[in-house]
Amino acid sequence: MKYAFAAIQTILFLFSIGNYAVADVPNFVSSNGITFQKAERVNNEMYDVFVTTGEARGVHKIRILLPLDYMTSGPNRRYPVLYLLHGGMGGADDWTAKGGTARWTVGKSPLITVMPNGDKFGWYTNWVNPGAAAPQNWRTFHNEQLVPWIDANLRTVAKKEGRAIAGLSMGGFGAIRYAEVYPHLYNYAASFSGALDLLDWRTQSVILGSETIDNKQLDGPFGGPYLPWTSSGWREQNPITNAAPLRSVHVAIYTGNDGVMEMAMRDAAVRMHDMLNHLKIPHHYNDYGNGKSIGHNCPGRHEFACWNAALIDVTPRMMAVLEQKY
Repeated sequence: MKYAFAAIQTILFLFSIGNYAVADVPNFVSSNGITFQKAERVNNEMYDVFVTTGEARGVHKIRILLPLDYMTSGPNRRYPVLYLLHGGMGGADDWTAKGGTARWTVGKSPLITVMPNGDKFGWYTNWVNPGAAAPQNWRTFHNEQLVPWIDANLRTVAKKEGRAIAGLSMGGFGAIRYAEVYPHLYNYAASFSGALDLLDWRTQSVILGSETIDNKQLDGPFGGPYLPWTSSGWREQNPITNAAPLRSVHVAIYTGNDGVMEMAMRDAAVRMHDMLNHLKIPHHYNDYGNGKSIGHNCPGRHEFACWNAALIDVTPRMMAVLEQKY
């Protein structure tokens, strides 16, 4: 009888734990201008959530990576959030599908990682000339809708001290630019090979390429293709010339130096580094050159091996300043 009673107690305990874990599974709902469509559980910690918004055309996938203990840590446990942005021609699952490091690096940290769709060619801005593709208000969607929507749906530290943002290439531009426009939202901003100088002719050449992407006109994000350096859109959204608000944000800039594309990004990184120094804004600057200094098989080129290495390097720096709530 004694053993039977003990067995029943054990079963009831396990049942209560099971109910508790089920209760902590995210229940996504519509709010803050975002309409929830559906959620797919990729694995125990990762969800793909599909939403629509009046600010950006189409259905948008948001990949969310939860901390390992999210389901069992209790209703009072709240986590900081990293918004991790993809690059041009990419999508919401790049950091886990192509990079892989996001799951094994930030996924092991007490951190919620949100990887939103920024479109193959969205450029993380409100387009000057969206044309038939309107609306293309990516900056409004991500910062004024997605951030409060995540806070409403997950157990986050819902304030500046609990948020970081980072991205690669086009996403590096987005991370720094978002932190400049919304310095009250982000405590840490990191750029990996980011397009940080819109007035660099090489960056302009990429944006104003000869072919459209998804039938969207390439003068959409920043303005007309003729003498773009005279267009206010390019100057108004240029991270280097709008760096002053970063004074209240922890900033990290990473770059290599191998290959034509990475050299263009490196030149922009150097100019941003110089501007931050000129403004006396503290920041972490890592020009890892051919990649040997940062390791993890980074060859210094414009590729995921280096962005993985940068993410590995910056994660503990972010975690050191992000707030946890127990």
